[in-house]
Amino acid sequence: MYRKTRDMAKLIGYSPDYLLRNRGVHFFEGVHYFTKTKRIDWKVSRMVEWVENQSVTVSPQAQNILDMVS
Repeated sequence: MYRKTRDMAKLIGYSPDYLLRNRGVHFFEGVHYFTKTKRIDWKVSRMVEWVENQSVTVSPQAQNILDMVS
């Protein structure tokens, strides 16, 4: 199931601006959302996991840094 940005924000209790500003930081394309022409479809199951902190996803850049220090 997928929702538009405004609807996803209402569902999880965050502002639409927060979701949009944090693409590539907390939310990743192909995992949390999928871009379409003139819209973003947010994946409900992945966003619920993020809210409940069941899975931690880091950006590829952060993973590279973690790999270098470990």
